[in-house]
Amino acid sequence: MISLEDDIEELAKLLGVTKEEAHKRALQEGIKDLKLKKAIELYSANEISVKQAARVAGMSLAEWFVVAKEKGLLVQIKPEEIDEELKAIE
Repeated sequence: MISLEDDIEELAKLLGVTKEEAHKRALQEGIKDLKLKKAIELYSANEISVKQAARVAGMSLAEWFVVAKEKGLLVQIKPEEIDEELKAIE
């Protein structure tokens, strides 16, 4: 069984970076992936709104729409959420 330390060392070699940098990147990507998975799970269960899902996933509403389309999720957005997003862009 390969240890976490061995995985990090292998990743560092593949990326051509130090073990510390490989560890940092692995954590960042892992956190990003876990947040996205949780957002999809909660949104699919109708526990959060589209805007909340985007926030949980750490992305813009537009980015969430792309993810939702890729995952085959039905996107339901309230008009006031669109207005809020447009105001935030201005």
